[in-house]
Formats: sequence, structure tokens, C-alpha cells
Amino acid sequence: RHTSEARCETHSCLTRRFAAMSCRVIEELLDGDDRYEVASVEVLEEHLKGQLERGTYDLDANLAILKLYLLFPGETKGDVLEAILLKALMAFPAADFSLCMYQIPEKHHASVAKVVELAQQLEMAKFKNFWKLAAETKRLSEVTGWQSAVIDFAVGVVAATYRSIKVDELAEILNISAGDLEKLIKEKGWSRSKEDKDVVVVSTETFISKKPVLVKEPMHMTLDQYRSMVTASSAA
Repeated sequence: RHTSEARCETHSCLTRRFAAMSCRVIEELLDGDDRYEVASVEVLEEHLKGQLERGTYDLDANLAILKLYLLFPGETKGDVLEAILLKALMAFPAADFSLCMYQIPEKHHASVAKVVELAQQLEMAKFKNFWKLAAETKRLSEVTGWQSAVIDFAVGVVAATYRSIKVDELAEILNISAGDLEKLIKEKGWSRSKEDKDVVVVSTETFISKKPVLVKEPMHMTLDQYRSMVTASSAA
């Protein structure tokens, strides 16, 4: 038993050491003259695989791959484009997904249509539709940590749009079990309503801000208002 545990610890240490060495190699590549050399494609693609497996994220490296694909179109791989977008999807509400899409020629859009649809559902806060599509997207099984990333984003939307919310609606938005929901409620400083235990009161403590904010009137939005705001900003 002890030998097995020691092997596991050794493997874990080696994995972390390899990851650290890999990061240094990637940093040197991105900062050097080889950033836009065709020979760098394979190295960066391997780095992307590591991101999928370990749940890490390197937007700069992924954008470099897309730039190289523009410079050397023959190197373009549809599965790599899809993987890059899936990682960017996990960064919502940051604009990473849009940054990546700008670097992908229209002729390749059909090959990433599924991921684009997922992004559209998240952007419009249509979480029920998102989880349904996600369940049909087998490629997501290769992306470590994608569920927790989406839940974090959804929690942020809930905090921005609700004073209180029905438990069943919250569970549907987050797509988590009753047990996990209770843990999340405690972690976020939310609470059950004293008047109705089937209602969760969203605490303002979920907002992280060091600067005082002067609020003249309630600024909470409904999900529909949030979606309208996102649509307007996207069209601007």
C-alpha cells in the first residue's frame, strides 16, 4: 500500500514538474522569434491538450495557434479550433470567445457551429438550453472543469439579476443536485427565506467590490433584462 501511495505521489510531483517546465517553454516561445514559425504549431497544440486535461487556460498561447493557422492555412485542424473555443467558452463573461472567433476564417465556422451555439446560449443566459446542448456535446467530456466554470458564470448572473429565486429554478439554472445546491448556497452567503423555505435570498455579499458604490434605486435586473442588455452591447 505504502509503495502504491509513494508511486502516486511521485507521479503527481513529476506531472507538476513537467507542467511547470512546459509553461516555461511556452513562455519562451511566445516571447521569442519562433512565435510565428510553422514549427511552433505542434508545440502549441500539445500545450492546448494539456489545458484540456489539467483544466488550465492560456489564452495568449491559443490565440497564437489561431494566428499561425492564418499564416499557414494548411496547418489548420478543425478539432483544435473546437478545443480552443471550448476553453474560451469557460472564460465567460470575459470576451475571450469573441477574440478567438475573430481569428477564425468564415470557411471554418461550420466546423465549430456546435460550440458557437453553446456560447450563444451562455451569452443570452439561456442556461436550460445550454445544459441540454452540453449533454449532446461529446467533446466537452475532454475539457476538465467545464461544469464548474459554467456554474461560476451562472452564479454571477444570478447574483446580478435576482434578489431572491425559487430553489427549483436555481437548481435548473445551475444544473446541480439538491445536495450540491445547499453547499453552494452556504458558500455564497445566500440563505433560505424565512417566509418560504423554497425561496433562496441572494445576498449582496456575493458582489466582490472594494470601492463603495452609491445606489440611488434598486438596480437588480431580470434575466430578460440581462439578455436585452447583452444583445444591445453585442450590436453596438
